[in-house]
Amino acid sequence: MPQIAQRGSFLLLFAVNQQLGSLLAQAMARAPLRPADFAVYSTLRLLQPTTPTELAATLGMRVTTLSSLLTKMERQGHLRRELNPADGRSRLISLTTAGQRATEDCFPGFSAAIEAFRRHLSTDEDRALQQLEEIGAALAGATRELAGRPGQQAGPP
Repeated sequence: MPQIAQRGSFLLLFAVNQQLGSLLAQAMARAPLRPADFAVYSTLRLLQPTTPTELAATLGMRVTTLSSLLTKMERQGHLRRELNPADGRSRLISLTTAGQRATEDCFPGFSAAIEAFRRHLSTDEDRALQQLEEIGAALAGATRELAGRPGQQAGPP
């Protein structure tokens, strides 16, 4: 990969995101879900039942962005919505059996990507995860900070 003398954190994060997308697209080429959709499905699988707001926060997405995917999932028979007994104004979402199956059918390709990544990772994975959590928290804080400024658009929570 060509090097810029000083790649800043944002350029590096952008490049890493592009590399991750390429790796997952290659590893999951035969999977029933696109990698971005799989991220939503697999996270919902772990959190279910949950609210769209909680799922969006976990994924770092805007609820409005997630909403269109949830509608698509529901049309495909992959998503179930139920009244939230703790709050009658909101809904709980979960995967249907078909949604669960579509998610699990992605596991072989996703696992292959993770295993290949780990073979090439030259640092302690737990340390890297901690640093990524810190970066995520810094990005969320910066987004909240700028959301209150005139002329700025609010981003993910």
